[in-house]
Amino acid sequence: MAFIFMSAHMVLRLIIMLLLVASSESETCDGYRGFPGRPGIPGVPGTDGKEGVKGEKGDPGEDAVPIIGPKGDPGIPGLPGRPGEKGDKGLHGAPGPVGPKGERGDFTGVDTPNQYFVFSYKKSPRAQRVNPDKLIVFDIPLISGAGDVLDSEGFFEVEKAGMYYISYHISSSQSACLKIQVGEEEKVKFCDSPGMIMVTAGSVVLPLKTGDKVSVQTTALSSIFSRDTDCTFTGFLLFPMNG
Repeated sequence: MAFIFMSAHMVLRLIIMLLLVASSESETCDGYRGFPGRPGIPGVPGTDGKEGVKGEKGDPGEDAVPIIGPKGDPGIPGLPGRPGEKGDKGLHGAPGPVGPKGERGDFTGVDTPNQYFVFSYKKSPRAQRVNPDKLIVFDIPLISGAGDVLDSEGFFEVEKAGMYYISYHISSSQSACLKIQVGEEEKVKFCDSPGMIMVTAGSVVLPLKTGDKVSVQTTALSSIFSRDTDCTFTGFLLFPMNG
């Protein structure tokens, strides 16, 4: 505030003194002041520091409830898979109930009994285990007619030569291995052994001569049981032949 009230004469004297001081300082310097230098090149960045220690897991909040988002849209169905392997063959079912016994019919359309030959026998009701190569005896006739003759040993003896259809039906509790035989010659054999109750059958068409003996025999140990008409031995002439 004192500078403001100084006279013009005093101000002039102060300016001259300041100029003299400045000139005296400039005369003492050895050279002229140079231009500022260029900035230096930045240094290489330093390496990263070591990782710090992993912090401890925080405690879940007491009232924390997991948030479940909305169910997503179903994806695109994939291609069909390869077919699976074929399964094992199932077990034989249990035999069905025996049907009612039919009434005996009359043969018609023939002139004389000698024009047809048929036989059908059943086995007496009982259970038995039959050793190999043994005859199955069917001893109770089911029909009568020309040629329906079984001899005392249980063989069907042919009276009229021709082509015959021969069949059997057998009930078994474990296994049934049987063959249809003419005399001592085996014509066809079948074997079923599922280890359970079953009904098995076998049939064959054979040319037979007069006097041939047809039978059903075992080929292995067989467990056979019969009740009513579930064990039968049947045959009939298809057409006659010379012989």
